[in-house]
Amino acid sequence: MSLETTVPFYGLQEEICVLGSAVESSGQSLLLTYHDGFGHAQRPYLPPAPPTAVFWNAQYEVIKQLGQGAQGVVYLAKRAGVDGYHTNVALKLFYRQPYWELDRYVEEMRRVAKQAQMISRIQHDNLIGIQNFIAMEETRFLVMEWVDGLDLAQLLSNSSLEQLHETIDPSIREHLNDVTVTAGEDHCRLKPGIAVDILRGCLAGLSSLHSEGIVHCDLKPANIMVKRTGTKKIIDVDSSCMISDGPFQNRGTPYYMAPELQRGKPVTLAADVASLGYLLIELLTGRRLFRDCQTPDQLLQAKLSLPKRLTQILPIEVRRDGNLCDLAGKMVAVEPKDRFADADAVDLDRKGAANYHRSLVKTNLSTDYRRELAWWLELMSGGTACHIGLARE
Repeated sequence: MSLETTVPFYGLQEEICVLGSAVESSGQSLLLTYHDGFGHAQRPYLPPAPPTAVFWNAQYEVIKQLGQGAQGVVYLAKRAGVDGYHTNVALKLFYRQPYWELDRYVEEMRRVAKQAQMISRIQHDNLIGIQNFIAMEETRFLVMEWVDGLDLAQLLSNSSLEQLHETIDPSIREHLNDVTVTAGEDHCRLKPGIAVDILRGCLAGLSSLHSEGIVHCDLKPANIMVKRTGTKKIIDVDSSCMISDGPFQNRGTPYYMAPELQRGKPVTLAADVASLGYLLIELLTGRRLFRDCQTPDQLLQAKLSLPKRLTQILPIEVRRDGNLCDLAGKMVAVEPKDRFADADAVDLDRKGAANYHRSLVKTNLSTDYRRELAWWLELMSGGTACHIGLARE
């Protein structure tokens, strides 16, 4: 029952007050009241004891496919409520591989459910929100928040940037080139401040996992999204694992996998650090690090030799910055013990990402990176949002 059905309101005001100092002195719980349109205090409706269980049917209308991977396919869906209410969610349908017996599929889904349960409790702004894990007959679905934005693989498309350049004013194009993004060999190349801002958003979400002993195990451009607000968000957590669970089974993408995992060695939090290190270097260079590798052994050897080749790979503007070179180099060190230990260390260490951003502030080279990203996404979606700095000019 709502307040409107219990007291005669003529426009409910958003005002709450505490009644009676005598109540406070008596040690009882404070009573909240609402005021009606005439300023009279009204006691709120006191509901009966809550039910022990509530049941209803949930209906999901599939709108379109958002992505597809080795484990399943993700859809944008609309979940219907009552009285015209609905909300968008992301639904991930998990494949049952043709060679899997039902028992093996169920066992794998129990693992996914366990990880989803743990991650759903974290609730971090830079980490995907898990809402439910459901079944339709034998097929399992993971219900997640829908992220309104683009993943890094989409955002870094050279062709999309070229199309954008054809539709915007020269002054806007010049600002994008100077502050945010330019075309690269394989994909867009980000300016160092923007690249490190994306890294730090990922580190914030990853830190919430690492603090619980969870390793993501599949960090790559397609699993990192930038919302239209500029907020970064780590998604696709079903390949994650707990360090305490013992032997690790590879489920991630080999391309961005730490070398020790390719070798079958124990998983550590530093494995995620290496994956983000490879990604950071790709953001800074505009090229795929291991594009010439055709076999797993070639991929492994390229990762093992990367620290020695780093100065040849990084652009000159990055090589001139010792802080940024040190950051990238320590993230992709061959041995886990030589890397930053976890996400917090990457950000907060003396040679970490936060220190790099501080150096930009000291030299007056910093900007509001999140706003720049939000503006870029707005332009990519065909919007006409005005950049504050350009408007002042």
